[in-house]
Amino acid sequence: MVQQRRREARGTAGEWGKLSSHGGLVMVLSLLLLYVASAGSAPSAAVVTSTRLILEPTEPASWQQLLHSGSVLQSRVRTQFPNNDVSLRWVVQDGRLVVTLPADVPPDWLGREAGERGEFELVDGGTQFLPLGRRVQSGPRPQPEMGIYEVVLSSNHIVSATATMQNGQPAVEFILTPEGDARLAAHTDRQRGYYLCILVDEEVVNCPILRTPLADRRGVMELTGTASLAQARRLAMLMLSGPLPVSLHAVGATTN
Repeated sequence: MVQQRRREARGTAGEWGKLSSHGGLVMVLSLLLLYVASAGSAPSAAVVTSTRLILEPTEPASWQQLLHSGSVLQSRVRTQFPNNDVSLRWVVQDGRLVVTLPADVPPDWLGREAGERGEFELVDGGTQFLPLGRRVQSGPRPQPEMGIYEVVLSSNHIVSATATMQNGQPAVEFILTPEGDARLAAHTDRQRGYYLCILVDEEVVNCPILRTPLADRRGVMELTGTASLAQARRLAMLMLSGPLPVSLHAVGATTN
């Protein structure tokens, strides 16, 4: 009898142990599920999807000039970020250009680009390289006595431009309009041995090697000196976009 009661007691204790262990496991699983659910419902950090940049002209500008500035900046963005499907939105408000940038476009980069007109010109530099960094005047006809250099090509004559490497040097591959092709052919035939130099905003940035005649209006400008591929990319960008009608500076920015 005593042994039977002991066996019953042990059996009862064993059942309680099983129930206690099972209940503890259920409780642990319940707590874990509650933790996961609460973590999943926690608010996520805000993500910036766009920036609204307010640009003010540095000189009096018309509504049309500001609107065209938006188109020029859009062209530069698409050239600078060719692997991203990026586009700007812009509107003219109270004499300012308000540009909405996607997250892929750094506002400080666009602010710097807006601050420079970026006018590309290929000029006849004469029989010597023009010193880099030198500021010169340009015009439709050369006037050596006044220090004015003839413009051979401008961004109006460019159909496409792409930065590349040629013979270990940064270069720009380009396609000209029929008018640009005729101008370059006539000039190089008439002025053999003369140097062609690139101006950006009337400053000499390079005197490239340009082999002519061109085939199918296609050519390559090999940059000289210590020019970098980054400089070639920016040059290609300016050749395509054309100059801003007016330079701008950022006076405010908001993010969404």
